Amino acid sequence: MSLFDYISERLFPSGKKVSIHETLQRTQRFMDGYKVWLKNPQLLSLKKDLIKSWAYQQSNIKSPVDMVLYTSEHAKGFSIYPEYQGELIPLSYFMEYIKDRLLQESYRLVHADRMTEGKNNYIEVIERYYLKPRLPDTNPIDQMYGNIHLELLKQDKNETRLKFLVTVYSDRNYTIPRDFSDLMSLLFDY
Repeated sequence: MSLFDYISERLFPSGKKVSIHETLQRTQRFMDGYKVWLKNPQLLSLKKDLIKSWAYQQSNIKSPVDMVLYTSEHAKGFSIYPEYQGELIPLSYFMEYIKDRLLQESYRLVHADRMTEGKNNYIEVIERYYLKPRLPDTNPIDQMYGNIHLELLKQDKNETRLKFLVTVYSDRNYTIPRDFSDLMSLLFDY
């Protein structure tokens, strides 16, 4: 056994998962690309089609965006996939757009992380943002639309899914959440 094989076996024993958990920090290169993308006509088209797709999916009509809905009493949202009108949506930029839009609406970022894990034959990366309404100053607490979870899944650097999920509280310490369709209009109104 070579020295490299010996060290590799000690650091990464076979059969054990290797994972890295870190704070999600965007590079300057990413942010420069994101600023350019914000001016891309694809964003305007995508926002229009997301609102349509949300409505269509609820009526079981084929939608312009490949989307899966989450609809329960305490959680609403969707997952979208990267192919859109024959092109790939840069889901990481879209995730950043949603986060920035929520920060403009009195939400605060409470958690941003990246989990990288070696799978059998690929590397999986999950990037997450978790946002909550501004700190409460009233009782009952204004939960606005609820707590918002954004999650981007990558496999071998290929973006495969963006999940957007809003969860709400139902006890008397919180106000009744605002309507999810209003949140969709706020984020994706064109």
